Amino acid sequence: MRTKCYLLLLMIGILLPARLRAVPQIPYQKEIDSLKREIDRKENNLEKAAPLFELSLYYSYSDSTQAHIYLEKALAYSAGNALWSAIGLTYQGLFFMDYDTEKALGLFRKADQALKGFSNPIAIKMRARSLANLATIYQWRDNIVMMMEVLMKEALPVALLTKDSVVIGSLNYKIGLGFWNNLQYVEASKYLNQASNQLEQGPYDPWILNECYKMLFVSEGYLKRLPQLDLLNRNYERFYRKHQQEIPLADYYYNKGVYYRYKKDFPASIKAYQQNINALKTQNPADRKALTATQYQLALLYCDQGDYKQALKTMLTHDSLYKGNAYRFFQDSLNTASRYQIIYEKLGDYKQANAWGNKYRQLRDTLFNRKIKESMLDYNARYKALERESEIKILKADKEKSELAVRNTRLVVFLVAFILLLVIIMIFKNQQKNKRLLEQQEINNKQKLLEEQQKQQLRSMDAMLQGEEKERNRLSRDLHDGLGSVLASIKYKMLDLAHDQPNSKIKSVLGDMDGAIAEMRRISHNLMPEALRRFGFEVSLADLCNSLQNSQTNIELQCYGEFQSLSKEQQTHLYRIIQELLYNALKHAGASQILVQCSLEDRVVLITVEDNGQGFRTALFDADTDAGAGLKNVQMRVDYFRGKMDIHSEIGKGTNIDIEVYV
Repeated sequence: MRTKCYLLLLMIGILLPARLRAVPQIPYQKEIDSLKREIDRKENNLEKAAPLFELSLYYSYSDSTQAHIYLEKALAYSAGNALWSAIGLTYQGLFFMDYDTEKALGLFRKADQALKGFSNPIAIKMRARSLANLATIYQWRDNIVMMMEVLMKEALPVALLTKDSVVIGSLNYKIGLGFWNNLQYVEASKYLNQASNQLEQGPYDPWILNECYKMLFVSEGYLKRLPQLDLLNRNYERFYRKHQQEIPLADYYYNKGVYYRYKKDFPASIKAYQQNINALKTQNPADRKALTATQYQLALLYCDQGDYKQALKTMLTHDSLYKGNAYRFFQDSLNTASRYQIIYEKLGDYKQANAWGNKYRQLRDTLFNRKIKESMLDYNARYKALERESEIKILKADKEKSELAVRNTRLVVFLVAFILLLVIIMIFKNQQKNKRLLEQQEINNKQKLLEEQQKQQLRSMDAMLQGEEKERNRLSRDLHDGLGSVLASIKYKMLDLAHDQPNSKIKSVLGDMDGAIAEMRRISHNLMPEALRRFGFEVSLADLCNSLQNSQTNIELQCYGEFQSLSKEQQTHLYRIIQELLYNALKHAGASQILVQCSLEDRVVLITVEDNGQGFRTALFDADTDAGAGLKNVQMRVDYFRGKMDIHSEIGKGTNIDIEVYV
């Protein structure tokens, strides 16, 4: 059974120096256990498909039955999904590569066609994987031309689309293998070095990188690039220490043997080759192709030493290993004929030398070999063209990225500037708002302070007016109860005296007593009108007007509204305002006609007192006069109601006073 090693991108075992495929036994138990744990964590069947496919692949190295079971389960889980059904074709091809290469070839072709319809990264990688293994099948069939055709025309362009260093590195490894097998070591070294550098940039398959090292030891040594060979040896030592559990010990000794041979340390080289043979016989005795590669290298070493007899003996051993199942590739036959010709010439057996020389020229001149040479030159040019095309695409992509970055930068700058402008505007507006709030707050504070002052003034005014009213009440009672009683008592005594001693003087005194009592009653009534308390505002106001008018002055009262809805205190203040205005008009105006209007509507009281008297200069309102004092008293009561008073007076044309208060 051919054994295989596929990881991220499947690259089937390369040929050893004799172009035979030596496959190491790599344990994958750790990977198998990890995949099983991953499957257990998945709940969705479609999500289980990917790890099941990989599990099938790992089991194919040791247990084909288990590999087939897991493959069938993965195919069942992915049946309803177009992408994973297409990927399933790739894994089926991988499974059948060991048993039916023709079927595997068809499956890889189907996978390539099915995956063309998808542009996501996993589809592109799996398509490159299918094409790479398609090329491997042509390699197994010794069809190097078709192998390189698939790699260069189909697989590489797809791999470049992935921009994945491991995927591209794996393809470069296969291309390098094609040139290496054709002994074109300059081109082989170029691609193999590229491959090793690219593989080390990602999660590479150690087996593929190990094969790169094996071929590079031969090609760099053949080209006599000893500094590069020393660097390669140091890198390989580091690589092997890291992966010694995965890389066969026989491969390590093989590479050391090649290294020491080109360094001319023949004893160390022979020892390393012998250790390689021992390791192969112990670990993988069935791998006769690997033994043929070592025998061929030993023959080259003996030729380098000039020991052509031992070289011939080794070549005969090398040929004997091909008997049976070992397949000899075309290039192996060509190299074998060339080596026999050299050995026999050195041994002086010119007949054999000529025979092998003719065979070498016959092989070299065959159509197949010419096609290989021509194809290799064409592939090298094509690869360079692809590289240039890829570089152009990369440069174009980089340019587009740069332009996009510039646009994005401009957009970011614009957005930052816009946001900054918004922030500045917001800060400015916020400052203006805060300024307005502070100004409004200051106004409110002033308003509150003013209102508080006004309230305080009103409270003081109210207290003063209430005190005044109380004092008026007290004086009214004192006059009525005190002085009134005394005057009444004196009157009654004078009446008794007049009755006993009629006298004109006594009668005169009685008349004066009646006048005094009447004046006392008038003063008491003005201080606290009884009608206001008993009958309300309108009656008391009418009573006031009637009591004040005389033969020289007529007082007309017009009163509208429901004044009884007002409180006694409000009625008293309104009464006092009109009373004070009437007193001023009677005392100072010398008017013959006084009009009093008072109305209440919507809690607004309008008072007008108009006379046709002599008028006065409004400056008297501020003067310290009786009229000014009276008007100030009126103004104080108007302020109590938070009202307003308008005085219009002209000398000789009378006076008009309008008052508006809110109750």
